[in-house]
Amino acid sequence: MVSLSEFESKKLLHGYGLRTTKEFLVSSPNEALEVAKKFGYPVVAKLCGEGISHKTEINGVRLNIQNSDELLAAIQELELLGDGNSDYLIAEQINGSREFIAGYHIDKDFGPVLMFGLGGIFAEVLADVNFRLLPTSRDEILTMAKDLSGRALLEAFRGEEAVSIQNLVESLEAIAQCGLDNPSIISIDVNPLIISNTKPIAVDALVIQS
Repeated sequence: MVSLSEFESKKLLHGYGLRTTKEFLVSSPNEALEVAKKFGYPVVAKLCGEGISHKTEINGVRLNIQNSDELLAAIQELELLGDGNSDYLIAEQINGSREFIAGYHIDKDFGPVLMFGLGGIFAEVLADVNFRLLPTSRDEILTMAKDLSGRALLEAFRGEEAVSIQNLVESLEAIAQCGLDNPSIISIDVNPLIISNTKPIAVDALVIQS
C-alpha cells in the first residue's frame, strides 16, 4: 500500500470538487515566511512527506501561528521531528465549531462504501457515523447525512448559520467519485471536514492506494 501525502491527497480530491484549505508546500523557513505573507496570519504549519500519514500522533502539526517569529519556531520544531527529510505544508487557519469526518473504503464483502459522521470531540463521545454502498444517488447521500443522531449540528449552531446541505452533499459526492474513478484507491480519509461560513472544508485528508 502507498499513502499519498496530505498535499497530494487534497490536490487529488480538490480536482473532484472537494473544497480544501488554501496551502503551499515549502521546503525551507524562508519559503514558509513568503507563503504566510500571501495568506496573512494566522496560519498552520504541518510536516508533509512520504510515510507521514498520522501527523498528530507525532505532534507534526502547529495551529494558529500568529506571526513570523512563531512560524520560524514552528518550522524549527517540525524540522527536528522530520529529521530534515520532510517538506512543510503552510495553510490558512480554518476556524469552525463543527467538525465532521468523511471517507471511502473498499469493504471486503460489499465493495465501495461512503462514510460520513461527526468528527472532533463528537466522534470520540458519540461514534455517530453512517455508511452507504456505492454507487448511490444524491438523495441517498442526503439521507445518510440527515440520519446522523447529531443531525442538529447541520442546523444553526453556536452563532453559526446552518450548514449548506448542497455543498455538503457535493463534498461527499466528490469523495465517492474520486474513489470510484480510481480502482487503485483502497481508502480515503477526510478528517476533519470543518464547517466554515456554512460550507465544509477539508482540513486534512489521506488517500491510500494499493
